[in-house]
Amino acid sequence: MAIVLVACTLWFSFHFRFAPVTDETAVLDLRDYSIERGRQPHATKPQLVLGRRTRHLVLYLPMGTEEGRYEVALLNDKGDELVRTTGVTQFEKHVVILRAEIDLSSVSPDSFFLGVRRPGLEWTQFSVRVN
Repeated sequence: MAIVLVACTLWFSFHFRFAPVTDETAVLDLRDYSIERGRQPHATKPQLVLGRRTRHLVLYLPMGTEEGRYEVALLNDKGDELVRTTGVTQFEKHVVILRAEIDLSSVSPDSFFLGVRRPGLEWTQFSVRVN
């Protein structure tokens, strides 16, 4: 009986410890990455981090961002889109928040750019590391 109890305990411990997380939410605060028109965010800001298990993005956008529909993409150093999604901003407690669904599971860990833009406009790029 003790062996069965130990076996069950080990199985549950292993199963739940290594169960894949499939619904991770990443919250990125971009408010300190203020942008002047036509310029990219300041290069000395720390690199943002996203996990490959990320499925939901919550972006706190810089001051002055207009409300509306936005495109979000993971871009390589050549500007090619690896993953792309859309979301709509909401103004909550004096902050413009963009929520979007994204799947980064097919992206290899590396450094990229997170692009955010209004449809038809140029990307505003933020340095991001995918782990």
